[in-house]
Amino acid sequence: LRFTMEWGPMTTPAAAAGITALALLWFLFNKFGQQKPAVFLNKQRQEVVLAEKTMLSHDTFRFRFALPQKNMILGLPIGKHFKLYAPNPQGKVKGEWNGRDDEEKELTEIERKYTPTSSDHDIGFCDLVIKVYEGGKIERFPDGGKMSQHLGRMQVGDKITISGPWGMNEYKGHGHFKVGSKEKHVKRIGMMAGGTGITPMLQVIAAILRDPSDKTEVSLLYANQTEGDILVRDMLEDLHAKHGDRFKSLWYTLDRPPADWKYSTGFITDEMIKAHLPPPGPETLVLMCGPPPMVKYACQANLDKLSYPKDTQVAF
Repeated sequence: LRFTMEWGPMTTPAAAAGITALALLWFLFNKFGQQKPAVFLNKQRQEVVLAEKTMLSHDTFRFRFALPQKNMILGLPIGKHFKLYAPNPQGKVKGEWNGRDDEEKELTEIERKYTPTSSDHDIGFCDLVIKVYEGGKIERFPDGGKMSQHLGRMQVGDKITISGPWGMNEYKGHGHFKVGSKEKHVKRIGMMAGGTGITPMLQVIAAILRDPSDKTEVSLLYANQTEGDILVRDMLEDLHAKHGDRFKSLWYTLDRPPADWKYSTGFITDEMIKAHLPPPGPETLVLMCGPPPMVKYACQANLDKLSYPKDTQVAF
């Protein structure tokens, strides 16, 4: 809206002053009047309500949790996570869980860390994609997953306790990472994920590709047991197809691949890293998230073998 004023015989000083004041009010409203969305996470324990539950595969669901206000954002910086809390269940054998001593057996409550697939660009809700590990489906896991089964049994309208934001790593945009107390600026990010460890990687990938001015390049090596275990595959492949200039490489490896599998097989190796991730150097950062044995023996050991500096290896 443009205000113009022409002086004429009917223009009085009072009228001119009124028009000027109106123009000033309009300017101030546009600059300051549009309120920022309220932020939900404040590191205190709070509750969210399950608004939608969508089955993505036979054992994977998208849980959409409604925030208390429709114009509210979650308030989770890129690279950080939140915690969910639930009652601690008892295993089939008292004091054990999945055939081993249950280190949480004395606790009445459990907590688990999660990264949503949504972001602060989504208003009024947050989405969480979870694979539910049901007890008894696999012989060596008679009890299944504690938190995933709790989530799997939730119905729309049920509440769960959440807190955050937590975590030592944060992506601030344009290749700028905060890792603990250190700041890093890089041009290339390599990623290795296993199973549900894909979610923090997707969070960073989506943040980079959402911003056309962020020229940081990303490459992802994603490990799973079977093809059906690949989470958010459609989202990853859609981002790769649309942003191939920055999402340089998307590669999978499976423990038990189908006969027509065109990607890699087995644990992550140095050859896979060399072929599909950016080379070591001061402008490269490698992010890892997955089961601890995978991170230690498949990721970090092979990065060391390929001479990636320790300070460029970041485990979530």
